[in-house]
Amino acid sequence: MLKTIMPEQNVERAKQAANYGMDWMRQLMEESLNQTRAIFDGFLTTARKTADSFDQQAAEVRERSMSMATDTLSNSIDFAHRALKVRQPQDLLQLQTEFVSRQAQVVAENSKMLETIARGASDLGKFPSQSLEEASRRSQAA
Repeated sequence: MLKTIMPEQNVERAKQAANYGMDWMRQLMEESLNQTRAIFDGFLTTARKTADSFDQQAAEVRERSMSMATDTLSNSIDFAHRALKVRQPQDLLQLQTEFVSRQAQVVAENSKMLETIARGASDLGKFPSQSLEEASRRSQAA
């Protein structure tokens, strides 16, 4: 009788061990998938933020460039109108000095703004890698 009970108990123990192993594998896979989803969601969020920032910076560059073009063209037309009315050579020299000074001022002001935008774009390039590292840390902590 003892010999017939033993194999049944061994079969039952083997089933329990197999079920335990399968449950453990399921839990491991579920955790892995949850971490993968968290990393992927973090990546997508970072990509959206980066794209939005690029769009915003491109709009700023476009607006600043158009503003600079408008200002320099306006100064040029104003200079041409005023130059037509000049009667003395020294007045033309004074007018030209004012024109060049205004143009340099417009370019300098806009160059500072474009430099600031360029620095922001450089900083923006660092943002995706930092965000991905953070998302990876969060998924590992979960």
